[in-house]
Amino acid sequence: IPDLVLYPIPPTALHYLWNRLHVVNFENFAPGSIDIYHSSDWAQGPDSSAKVTTVHDLSPFLYPAETSTSIVAVHSSRMKWVVKECQHVICVSQNTASDFQKLFKFPVSKISIVPEALPSRFDIPPSPSSLHDVPYILAIGARQPRKNIDRLISAYLNFNSKYRLTEKLIIIGEKPDIRQKEYRGVEYTGYVSDQELVDYISQACAFVYPSLYEGFGLPVLVAFRHEIPVACSRTSSLPEAAGLAASYFDPFDEESIASGIAGAIKARKKLITAGKTQLSKFSWSAAARETLKVYQSVL
Repeated sequence: IPDLVLYPIPPTALHYLWNRLHVVNFENFAPGSIDIYHSSDWAQGPDSSAKVTTVHDLSPFLYPAETSTSIVAVHSSRMKWVVKECQHVICVSQNTASDFQKLFKFPVSKISIVPEALPSRFDIPPSPSSLHDVPYILAIGARQPRKNIDRLISAYLNFNSKYRLTEKLIIIGEKPDIRQKEYRGVEYTGYVSDQELVDYISQACAFVYPSLYEGFGLPVLVAFRHEIPVACSRTSSLPEAAGLAASYFDPFDEESIASGIAGAIKARKKLITAGKTQLSKFSWSAAARETLKVYQSVL
């Protein structure tokens, strides 16, 4: 990138100097004056320059029990200075913006919504080889309860017969410690690379995203890119990411989840077409233009 200069700073030192003591200007690390300081992880020094930050996700504040106390403490320390000193805050979705305003009483006039787009590492062709010889439904899961994987598994096991879900359920992610029992038709992949994730998504009958909370919902865009029908929660930011291109369900209701998955498979062609349209609404060039407008507003 032309005119890009990198100034590596140890993150531990950065946290101690900026977030705990709030001393040492960025000019001490980089020569020259700074017009705008834009942080993407809420870490900022006491510089007199205009400050902008991007909020991608508020899970440490909304679901603190699912985050280590040390991480919550770090984020709380950082956010204190964001709220106090930032001239403007960028949020990646309307839902995130609303949550941010409610949590921190930040002026609505100083919040802009700049949606994310498909990460380039997932905008790649799938491998030609097949991963599985049986049809499957794909989910991406983590250990946090807000990802709602346990309820997805229960929905699949309890209602697959009623909704004729003959496909296998494959979950990308590490198998939780609490699940010692193997369930018929359910498989965990463990860690996968970006290429493997694309391969799994591109060969799935449907992609299901049962999360209770997401700051934006990038996996939905990955499914759209690889022309796979989506079933997802009608909660948090997911309706913004998925628009009219998903089969929605109540993530707290097992039968609703199963019905939503069946709906995605049944409406496959319609949802794939709608997914292409929805994906076209998000681009990094548009995000750059909107971010530039924010910069201009704080100068």
